[in-house]
Amino acid sequence: MCIVNPALVDDISPLVGGQAEIMCRIGISWNSWVKIVSGQPVRYSLGERFKARVIAAADQATGLRRKFPSRGGGLDRAALDAAFLMPMPRTSETCGRVSRR
Repeated sequence: MCIVNPALVDDISPLVGGQAEIMCRIGISWNSWVKIVSGQPVRYSLGERFKARVIAAADQATGLRRKFPSRGGGLDRAALDAAFLMPMPRTSETCGRVSRR
């Protein structure tokens, strides 16, 4: 599980569009977007897919271009890639759980 960097969510939201457009634009469900916006963890595979689609369209996001400027102009995609996903924080609640299978 991972968390999309909360400092980037406002800059990403123009790429997402509305509830009817999100799957075509970014390839995730509205429910996944709601989790991302609220800072909840998502599956790592979803986070990676979302990151790839956002990075591909990031030139359209003014906020991302401002936060990750490239030396030659444009967007520093490597810096955005490195900052995009964060590991899920471990809490005493999750650390002490025992799997019961």
